[in-house]
Amino acid sequence: MEETDSVEDSVFSSHLTNNVEDSAKSSLTMRSRNRPITGFHREPQYCGAVHSVGFAEEANHRFRPTMEDAHVVVDEFAGNNKDAFFGVYDGHGGRAAVEVIEMILHKFLEEELEKTKGADPAGALAKAYLRADKILEEKHFLYVGATAVTCYIKSYPERRVLFCANVGDSRAVLSRNGKATRLSYDHKASDALEVDRITKDGGFIIMKRVNGVLSVSRALGDHAMKSVVIGEPHVTSETLTADDKFLILACDGLWDVVEDQEVVNFVQHLHVNGLDVQSISERLVRLALDRGSTDNISVMVIDLS
Repeated sequence: MEETDSVEDSVFSSHLTNNVEDSAKSSLTMRSRNRPITGFHREPQYCGAVHSVGFAEEANHRFRPTMEDAHVVVDEFAGNNKDAFFGVYDGHGGRAAVEVIEMILHKFLEEELEKTKGADPAGALAKAYLRADKILEEKHFLYVGATAVTCYIKSYPERRVLFCANVGDSRAVLSRNGKATRLSYDHKASDALEVDRITKDGGFIIMKRVNGVLSVSRALGDHAMKSVVIGEPHVTSETLTADDKFLILACDGLWDVVEDQEVVNFVQHLHVNGLDVQSISERLVRLALDRGSTDNISVMVIDLS
């Protein structure tokens, strides 16, 4: 490999030896492990770029034998004390792909930002996704993959900008003046635009699944179907204002059973009543369980104030 040798080989080698250390230049990095719901009641994480971050997860063993989600929070991202990176990853076909992605995607973003001296964050995000997907191809991740949703908050002298990227159906929703603003795009086999792209590329949809296999139409990994299940992310940017109070990232274990606006209303109501974002994240997981979610559930709530 040419430009990717600096990170890819060393990171993947660490993954294979099960001796992973986070070398990101940050004061805080949180990664998910398979914690049961009884492992709640942790404190929120306080960051330089935002007020605080809460995270909760549930394997949901009644329906899922393993926990295939992961998450990453990097404060002081790329050495900037007012910047941060957040990611939620939802694996399928096992944990192998998601365990690689949680280690390399934010590092690739940092490298891509350095190449342009931060001039094109949206482009850097897109390139980071494609580099991560390339690694999974080179390591023969043919039938294993992951969806991803990531948010990068960049602080400029006069403003803060939130850059969001995703593949698949993990979702990011911004609470703006009490209204839900979806930042990501659900890449599903039932989506008309995705169906059109897939059929033009020689694929087909059966029972709302790409080639009768995957319910998502974009993912990292799944290289046996890469001609139709692409890794190119949807990327958006929003300039943050005082009206932007909360950011919610979650996998489809939440979004399949709770609508965007209901989540925003739920977060606001609990916050007004004195709960911090950690407690709110935990309650959102419980809400998803109460609604009958049959998937792994991962929820991150970020207080942007």
